[in-house]
Amino acid sequence: MDDAGRTGRADDAAAGVPWRRLATVGGWVLLAGLLVPVAARLLGWERGPLAYAVTVVPWIAVGALVPAALAVLGRAWRLLAAAGATAVLCAVWAAPLYVAEPGPGEPVLTVASANLLTGRGDAAAVVAMVRERHVDVLSLQELTPEAADALADAGLEELLPYTAAVPDAIWRGTGLWSRYPIEGWESLDGYTFHQVRARLDGPDGALTVLALHPAAPQPWVHRAWSSETAALVEVLDGVDGPVLAAGDLNTTRDHAVFRELESRGFADAADQAGAGLLPTYPVGRAVPPLVVLDHVLERDTGWVASEVATVAIPGSDHRAIVATYARR
Repeated sequence: MDDAGRTGRADDAAAGVPWRRLATVGGWVLLAGLLVPVAARLLGWERGPLAYAVTVVPWIAVGALVPAALAVLGRAWRLLAAAGATAVLCAVWAAPLYVAEPGPGEPVLTVASANLLTGRGDAAAVVAMVRERHVDVLSLQELTPEAADALADAGLEELLPYTAAVPDAIWRGTGLWSRYPIEGWESLDGYTFHQVRARLDGPDGALTVLALHPAAPQPWVHRAWSSETAALVEVLDGVDGPVLAAGDLNTTRDHAVFRELESRGFADAADQAGAGLLPTYPVGRAVPPLVVLDHVLERDTGWVASEVATVAIPGSDHRAIVATYARR
């Protein structure tokens, strides 16, 4: 090779070095940001903004591909290994959402839940969801007296004639509607929102159903969220016999309190059905729904969720969730 060729290759290499360094530094900075919610989830750190950060953990398996690409560009193999390990860890955490439990039989019960955003959720859309999806049990949060009247006018009680509801003039209201007789019910005290616990004469006998809506975490201090979610874990765990819970739980499956529920035998419908990630919040913002705050859970029912879907409710900032259960 002549001197001109050697000089040209040397110049190309020299010109490429700053770009590789920039790609490597950028990759490490981006990965460090992604590792904050991963570490919070791994270690149970949920103070202040970390409670919000944990909600994006399922997306980090995809986000980690960006620092991985920068690592390849910068020939930074340690960065590539770290980004790959991060992606694999988050994918493992999300994997149960994509694996259905085997062997469901005939459908036995369909449960739905919707947050009405201070009663502004469209009543006709809620009733249409109940009718079209053959909903048997419905949990509604942020139920106002006006919303309860609108639901009645739209024909909800013709489809689900049994009601256990505590409407509230501001946003604290919660209600439960059922196709099956409600033998007794109560509103639980000591919470920001109303929590409804009812005893149903269900398709396989006695069934406890809870319509839940604990307080949401705040940007810096969330004492109400921490205390109310912990208290509801104890309430749910204290139920004898078959139990269903549905509502805006203000937690994702990566929050420590949700994993505590799972450790006590409660199963999330989306996990059982292998329905994948079904974000329910936020709706009507500049970004599409990113996090799953609305859930249906069961324990000791003898059923397994065979299908889970979300439904748009105009006027609400949440998508409704609908879970169909079948006998095991």
